[in-house]
Amino acid sequence: MKLYFYIFFFLFLSLFSCQHALKKPDKLLSKTDMIAILSDIYLYNQTPSNIPLSKEIAFETYVSIFKAHHTTKEIFQDSYVYYYADANALQHIYDGVINHLKNKLSKEQQNQLKMEELSETN
Repeated sequence: MKLYFYIFFFLFLSLFSCQHALKKPDKLLSKTDMIAILSDIYLYNQTPSNIPLSKEIAFETYVSIFKAHHTTKEIFQDSYVYYYADANALQHIYDGVINHLKNKLSKEQQNQLKMEELSETN
């Protein structure tokens, strides 16, 4: 299911990323909303691969993520395509997602991550 979602998402973005002047959607999600939604999506995608999930459960999960953030799949997609056209805005969003996910880690996990980052730089 994840593979189909990524393929669909990539094709969708590829199709619309070739447009030069992208009109701002009528219902554009804020960068803060995008960070929260993408964080939830990435957390969901971390489900262990040995746990089989049906397409229906995956679909329901994405729908519940959008409902929890008071939006729809269409509004999210339109907003993502809009921000995708602006590299700086998209970088800001993904930096926010990384920070948001890091903040969800326990103190011990945060310290371990810092140690790993330090060892990579040395």
